Amino acid sequence: MVALVVLALVFSAVWGWFGSAVSATDKIQRAMGLPEVFVQFTQHIELEDLQQQRSGTYQIGDYSVAWQATVARQSDQEPIRRQPAWIVALFDVSASISRNGAPVSEFSTQVIKQWRDPNYFEMPDF
Repeated sequence: MVALVVLALVFSAVWGWFGSAVSATDKIQRAMGLPEVFVQFTQHIELEDLQQQRSGTYQIGDYSVAWQATVARQSDQEPIRRQPAWIVALFDVSASISRNGAPVSEFSTQVIKQWRDPNYFEMPDF
């Protein structure tokens, strides 16, 4: 009888250890994947035309990044413009990372974009 009790205690301890190892492994996998997701997302957002599109979703393997960009500063709204032919804008980008539908993390970053000013008129040389 004592042997069965000891065997049951050992079995439950090993089972609990396996359970914690599995949950820790999942957390480690998430932690290891997040830096790569951040790098790929920042490369993707650099290619995004933020003048036209200010939000979206980007899929990276099992991870999904839902992002939204807002204008923090824009050169055509400043008192002095250094480049009158171009509009330079600083965007605040906030992103939410989820893995298989479950939220994992959130972060924010800033991105600088520029595009030609459609209202700029260049004076001809005489």
